[in-house]
Amino acid sequence: MSVVTHRTAAGSPRLRRVRAVLAGALVLGFGTTSTLASWTDGEYGTGSFAASVFGTESQTSSSSWASHTPAANAAMLVFNATAMPPAVSYYTWIDIRTTSTSTTGGTVALSNSSNNSGLLLSVLEYRVVRTATTGTTCAAAAFSGSPIWIVGPSYTSITSVPSPAVSSPITAPGGATPQLRFCFETRIQSGASNTYQGTTGSVTWRFTSTST
Repeated sequence: MSVVTHRTAAGSPRLRRVRAVLAGALVLGFGTTSTLASWTDGEYGTGSFAASVFGTESQTSSSSWASHTPAANAAMLVFNATAMPPAVSYYTWIDIRTTSTSTTGGTVALSNSSNNSGLLLSVLEYRVVRTATTGTTCAAAAFSGSPIWIVGPSYTSITSVPSPAVSSPITAPGGATPQLRFCFETRIQSGASNTYQGTTGSVTWRFTSTST
């Protein structure tokens, strides 16, 4: 029996197709091998966070340390000024400190006045200083020399607050200045009209505290 062998010419279309399929198989095989040879690993970091605490409270000669907010719960500033003649000054103070739970310091500033009423307000004027300590007597001497002016040194209408406000630094408990004293001087303008005799007025000041 004779065996017939069929050979394909080197440049025939059939041979070119076979070579293309083999080349594709080689490429696919190399890609699969490359993927299997890769390893992965990861590193992670975790952070924990906690917010600071900042709060203030105040006292006056007639009120104990407490949070005097909102305005309806304002600490009473006692001027003993129920029979004021013109150009005679009356004094009182308010102390402000950070609360015992505060973990950060900040600033305190006289920011505005509200709940103002009474005919006498038109001729009332005032000045304010921050004293050296909360033990400093609030009287005329506190306004002499070179005090830290919050309002002044010129007298200002009692319902006005300087802009920009003067900020005073305050620390958390245990710091150098955890308490501040603000001394107020108030009087009726010199030469006020007789029509203001017997009239009254009331002002509520706000101190705004901001953490740092």
